[in-house]
Amino acid sequence: MNKITLSLSLNEARIIHNGASQERKLELEELFSELKPISIIDRVKTYEDALRVLGKKDFNRENLYPREIARRKLEIIIEALNEGWKPDFNSIKQSKWYCCFYESETGIGFSFSNNSPANAITYFGVLFCLKSKELADYIGQQFLYLYKEMLLA
Repeated sequence: MNKITLSLSLNEARIIHNGASQERKLELEELFSELKPISIIDRVKTYEDALRVLGKKDFNRENLYPREIARRKLEIIIEALNEGWKPDFNSIKQSKWYCCFYESETGIGFSFSNNSPANAITYFGVLFCLKSKELADYIGQQFLYLYKEMLLA
């Protein structure tokens, strides 16, 4: 049997990876570690990361209060973390996660995440729903400073 040598650039491997079967994807990921999926939590550490993930530009902050800026940043971060997931408030089977905070003399702190499968009532509105407990816990801790700015400003 003759041996054939195949040469692929990373960009060519990405193109093939996108349309490949699960088995072929795993083979390509073994050859090109850059193709292995990176969790959304690892990709969104900052507001700027969320903009990059969504392919968006920063919004116009002119005439906005600091709490409005913080709210809009959180909405963008949540959109990125949810990766296209949208809450379906007609479905009681779908869990919708949100952050809960406690108030103390030093301000607020992240307390826990909660889900609400049966209704759309949250402390911060439907724009702040996340698709998983892991994401709600993450945003409540990683972006606590934005929640503080939005709630205490």
